[in-house]
Amino acid sequence: MENVVQGKGQAALNLCGCGKLHFTYGPVTLHFEREEFQAFAETVCRLAYQSRHIVDMPNVTTVSPGPGSVCH
Repeated sequence: MENVVQGKGQAALNLCGCGKLHFTYGPVTLHFEREEFQAFAETVCRLAYQSRHIVDMPNVTTVSPGPGSVCH
């Protein structure tokens, strides 16, 4: 496996001989096809952008993701 991109701190992106991308953040590794990784990265980018606006709005009420979801 070839280390393609080393991010700040805990993040890394590796290219496997099979052509899949392995995104590692700390102890978690996610395995993607190239198109899947691109969609994942774009979604995380949008969520990061949206989270900046939520912090600026102290009266925002968040909704629980649904049954079976656990927080803390």
